[in-house]
Amino acid sequence: MSILGHEEIKDYKTLLKQLFAEFLGTFLYMSLCLLVGNVEPDFTAVALSNGLLIAAVIQIIGPISGGHINPAVTVGVLTCGHIKLVKAVFYIIAQTLGSLLGSIVAYAVIDDNSRHNLGATVPHIDLRADQVFGLEFIMTFILVAVVLSVLDSKRSNVGLGSAPLAIGLSVTACQVSALFYTGSLNPVRSFGPAVVMNIWTKHWVYWLGPILGGVTAGLTYRFILGKRFHLVLAT
Repeated sequence: MSILGHEEIKDYKTLLKQLFAEFLGTFLYMSLCLLVGNVEPDFTAVALSNGLLIAAVIQIIGPISGGHINPAVTVGVLTCGHIKLVKAVFYIIAQTLGSLLGSIVAYAVIDDNSRHNLGATVPHIDLRADQVFGLEFIMTFILVAVVLSVLDSKRSNVGLGSAPLAIGLSVTACQVSALFYTGSLNPVRSFGPAVVMNIWTKHWVYWLGPILGGVTAGLTYRFILGKRFHLVLAT
Protein backbone atom coordinates (compact mmCIF):
# COMPACT_ATOMS: atom_id res chain seq x y z
CA MET A 1 0.00 0.00 0.00
CA SER A 2 1.32 3.43 -0.91
CA ILE A 3 2.14 6.14 1.60
CA LEU A 4 -0.63 8.33 0.22
CA GLY A 5 -3.16 5.53 0.55
CA HIS A 6 -5.09 5.81 -2.68
CA GLU A 7 -6.22 2.22 -2.07
CA GLU A 8 -8.12 3.32 1.03
CA ILE A 9 -10.43 5.60 -0.91
CA LYS A 10 -11.35 3.20 -3.72
CA ASP A 11 -14.24 1.90 -1.62
CA TYR A 12 -15.95 5.26 -1.81
CA LYS A 13 -19.17 4.10 -0.14
CA THR A 14 -17.31 3.11 3.02
CA LEU A 15 -15.23 6.29 2.85
CA LEU A 16 -18.33 8.47 2.55
CA LYS A 17 -19.85 6.78 5.61
CA GLN A 18 -16.66 7.41 7.56
CA LEU A 19 -16.47 11.03 6.48
CA PHE A 20 -20.11 11.61 7.35
CA ALA A 21 -19.51 10.03 10.75
CA GLU A 22 -16.61 12.41 11.42
CA PHE A 23 -18.65 15.36 10.20
CA LEU A 24 -21.67 14.38 12.31
CA GLY A 25 -19.63 13.63 15.41
CA THR A 26 -17.77 16.93 15.25
CA PHE A 27 -21.00 18.80 14.57
CA LEU A 28 -22.73 17.23 17.58
CA TYR A 29 -19.77 17.91 19.82
CA MET A 30 -19.37 21.52 18.77
CA SER A 31 -23.05 22.44 18.81
CA LEU A 32 -23.33 21.36 22.46
CA CYS A 33 -19.91 22.04 23.95
CA LEU A 34 -20.10 25.69 22.91
CA LEU A 35 -23.38 26.06 24.79
CA VAL A 36 -21.78 24.75 27.97
CA GLY A 37 -18.66 26.88 27.66
CA ASN A 38 -20.61 30.00 26.81
CA VAL A 39 -22.65 30.20 30.02
CA GLU A 40 -19.43 30.36 32.05
CA PRO A 41 -20.02 27.82 34.83
CA ASP A 42 -17.08 26.62 36.90
CA PHE A 43 -14.16 25.07 35.02
CA THR A 44 -14.73 21.61 36.49
CA ALA A 45 -18.29 21.51 35.15
CA VAL A 46 -17.12 22.57 31.69
CA ALA A 47 -14.32 19.99 31.65
CA LEU A 48 -16.58 17.18 32.86
CA SER A 49 -19.33 17.97 30.37
CA ASN A 50 -16.80 18.17 27.53
CA GLY A 51 -15.29 14.82 28.45
CA LEU A 52 -18.63 13.05 28.75
CA LEU A 53 -19.85 14.61 25.51
CA ILE A 54 -16.76 13.38 23.69
CA ALA A 55 -17.27 9.90 25.15
CA ALA A 56 -20.89 9.88 23.97
CA VAL A 57 -19.98 10.99 20.46
CA ILE A 58 -17.20 8.40 20.17
CA GLN A 59 -19.63 5.72 21.33
CA ILE A 60 -21.96 6.72 18.49
CA ILE A 61 -19.54 7.01 15.56
CA GLY A 62 -16.51 5.03 16.75
CA PRO A 63 -17.39 1.73 15.05
CA ILE A 64 -17.78 3.56 11.73
CA SER A 65 -14.87 5.99 11.51
CA GLY A 66 -12.84 5.46 14.67
CA GLY A 67 -14.39 8.51 16.30
CA HIS A 68 -11.53 10.95 15.85
CA ILE A 69 -13.49 14.27 15.77
CA ASN A 70 -10.12 15.96 16.19
CA PRO A 71 -7.35 16.60 13.62
CA ALA A 72 -4.73 15.99 16.32
CA VAL A 73 -6.10 12.48 16.88
CA THR A 74 -6.21 11.90 13.13
CA VAL A 75 -2.57 12.87 12.64
CA GLY A 76 -1.62 10.73 15.65
CA VAL A 77 -3.30 7.70 14.11
CA LEU A 78 -1.72 8.62 10.76
CA THR A 79 1.71 8.77 12.38
CA CYS A 80 1.12 5.30 13.81
CA GLY A 81 0.52 4.08 10.28
CA HIS A 82 -3.05 2.96 10.76
CA ILE A 83 -4.53 5.26 8.13
CA LYS A 84 -2.89 6.85 5.13
CA LEU A 85 -2.43 10.46 4.17
CA VAL A 86 -5.32 10.89 1.74
CA LYS A 87 -7.92 9.56 4.16
CA ALA A 88 -6.45 11.64 6.98
CA VAL A 89 -6.81 14.80 4.89
CA PHE A 90 -10.44 13.95 4.11
CA TYR A 91 -11.09 13.29 7.80
CA ILE A 92 -9.71 16.69 8.78
CA ILE A 93 -11.82 18.42 6.13
CA ALA A 94 -14.95 16.67 7.42
CA GLN A 95 -14.08 17.61 11.01
CA THR A 96 -13.52 21.24 10.03
CA LEU A 97 -16.86 21.45 8.23
CA GLY A 98 -18.61 19.84 11.19
CA SER A 99 -17.01 22.37 13.51
CA LEU A 100 -18.17 25.27 11.37
CA LEU A 101 -21.76 24.04 11.15
CA GLY A 102 -21.88 23.22 14.85
CA SER A 103 -20.61 26.69 15.71
CA ILE A 104 -23.19 28.29 13.44
CA VAL A 105 -25.97 26.29 15.11
CA ALA A 106 -24.72 27.23 18.58
CA TYR A 107 -24.61 30.87 17.51
CA ALA A 108 -28.15 30.68 16.17
CA VAL A 109 -29.74 29.18 19.28
CA ILE A 110 -28.19 31.64 21.77
CA ASP A 111 -29.73 35.08 22.10
CA ASP A 112 -27.59 38.14 21.45
CA ASN A 113 -27.29 39.15 25.09
CA SER A 114 -26.04 35.72 26.19
CA ARG A 115 -23.72 34.93 23.31
CA HIS A 116 -20.51 36.46 24.74
CA ASN A 117 -17.60 34.96 22.76
CA LEU A 118 -19.43 31.71 21.95
CA GLY A 119 -16.86 29.66 23.84
CA ALA A 120 -13.98 30.82 21.65
CA THR A 121 -10.63 29.67 22.99
CA VAL A 122 -8.56 32.68 24.00
CA PRO A 123 -5.36 32.31 26.05
CA HIS A 124 -5.16 33.74 29.54
CA ILE A 125 -4.03 37.34 29.32
CA ASP A 126 -0.84 36.66 31.30
CA LEU A 127 0.36 33.81 29.08
CA ARG A 128 2.75 34.15 26.16
CA ALA A 129 2.10 32.26 22.94
CA ASP A 130 4.92 29.79 23.65
CA GLN A 131 3.40 28.98 27.04
CA VAL A 132 0.00 28.30 25.49
CA PHE A 133 1.71 26.18 22.84
CA GLY A 134 3.44 24.13 25.53
CA LEU A 135 0.23 23.46 27.43
CA GLU A 136 -1.67 22.51 24.28
CA PHE A 137 1.20 20.25 23.18
CA ILE A 138 1.37 18.38 26.49
CA MET A 139 -2.38 18.00 26.95
CA THR A 140 -2.93 16.79 23.39
CA PHE A 141 0.00 14.39 23.72
CA ILE A 142 -1.78 12.84 26.71
CA LEU A 143 -5.10 12.69 24.87
CA VAL A 144 -3.70 11.06 21.73
CA ALA A 145 -1.57 8.63 23.76
CA VAL A 146 -4.70 7.55 25.61
CA VAL A 147 -6.58 7.13 22.33
CA LEU A 148 -3.82 4.95 20.89
CA SER A 149 -3.39 2.88 24.05
CA VAL A 150 -7.04 2.05 24.71
CA LEU A 151 -7.57 1.07 21.07
CA ASP A 152 -4.46 -1.12 20.80
CA SER A 153 -5.73 -4.70 20.57
CA LYS A 154 -2.29 -6.04 21.50
CA ARG A 155 -2.41 -4.60 25.01
CA SER A 156 -3.46 -7.07 27.70
CA ASN A 157 -5.86 -4.62 29.35
CA VAL A 158 -7.80 -3.66 26.23
CA GLY A 159 -11.51 -4.33 26.60
CA LEU A 160 -11.44 -4.10 30.39
CA GLY A 161 -13.30 -0.79 30.38
CA SER A 162 -14.96 1.72 28.11
CA ALA A 163 -12.58 3.14 25.52
CA PRO A 164 -14.84 6.16 24.79
CA LEU A 165 -15.10 6.93 28.51
CA ALA A 166 -11.33 6.65 29.00
CA ILE A 167 -10.78 9.07 26.13
CA GLY A 168 -13.43 11.47 27.39
CA LEU A 169 -12.08 11.46 30.94
CA SER A 170 -8.57 12.15 29.66
CA VAL A 171 -9.98 15.34 28.12
CA THR A 172 -11.67 16.16 31.42
CA ALA A 173 -8.45 15.62 33.37
CA CYS A 174 -6.42 17.85 31.07
CA GLN A 175 -9.02 20.60 31.01
CA VAL A 176 -9.48 20.60 34.78
CA SER A 177 -5.72 21.12 35.05
CA ALA A 178 -5.39 23.94 32.54
CA LEU A 179 -8.76 25.31 31.43
CA PHE A 180 -8.12 28.54 33.32
CA TYR A 181 -5.17 29.18 30.99
CA THR A 182 -6.12 27.36 27.79
CA GLY A 183 -7.73 24.01 27.02
CA SER A 184 -8.60 23.39 23.40
CA LEU A 185 -6.79 20.08 22.70
CA ASN A 186 -8.51 20.17 19.33
CA PRO A 187 -7.83 22.58 16.45
CA VAL A 188 -11.39 22.48 15.14
CA ARG A 189 -12.76 23.12 18.64
CA SER A 190 -11.04 26.50 18.32
CA PHE A 191 -11.58 27.05 14.61
CA GLY A 192 -15.38 27.10 14.40
CA PRO A 193 -15.97 29.77 17.08
CA ALA A 194 -13.04 31.79 15.74
CA VAL A 195 -14.69 31.99 12.32
CA VAL A 196 -18.19 32.71 13.61
CA MET A 197 -17.13 35.32 16.19
CA ASN A 198 -14.07 36.61 14.29
CA ILE A 199 -11.82 36.05 17.31
CA TRP A 200 -8.30 35.07 16.24
CA THR A 201 -6.18 35.87 19.31
CA LYS A 202 -3.08 33.64 19.08
CA HIS A 203 -5.21 31.22 17.10
CA TRP A 204 -2.23 29.54 15.47
CA VAL A 205 -1.20 27.92 18.76
CA TYR A 206 -4.46 25.97 18.79
CA TRP A 207 -3.42 24.30 15.56
CA LEU A 208 0.32 23.96 15.98
CA GLY A 209 0.35 22.81 19.61
CA PRO A 210 -2.26 20.03 19.31
CA ILE A 211 -1.05 18.84 15.89
CA LEU A 212 2.56 18.52 17.03
CA GLY A 213 1.38 16.94 20.27
CA GLY A 214 -0.56 14.38 18.26
CA VAL A 215 2.37 13.64 15.95
CA THR A 216 4.73 13.22 18.90
CA ALA A 217 2.29 10.92 20.68
CA GLY A 218 1.91 8.85 17.52
CA LEU A 219 5.65 8.48 17.07
CA THR A 220 6.16 7.70 20.75
CA TYR A 221 3.48 5.04 20.73
CA ARG A 222 4.58 3.52 17.45
CA PHE A 223 8.25 3.15 18.29
CA ILE A 224 8.37 2.99 22.10
CA LEU A 225 5.10 2.33 23.92
CA GLY A 226 3.19 0.16 21.48
CA LYS A 227 3.67 -3.53 20.88
CA ARG A 228 2.04 -4.02 17.52
CA PHE A 229 -0.38 -1.25 16.77
CA HIS A 230 -3.78 -2.26 15.53
CA LEU A 231 -7.01 -0.41 16.26
CA VAL A 232 -9.97 -2.31 17.59
CA LEU A 233 -12.38 0.12 15.95
CA ALA A 234 -13.05 0.69 12.29
CA THR A 235 -10.25 1.06 9.78
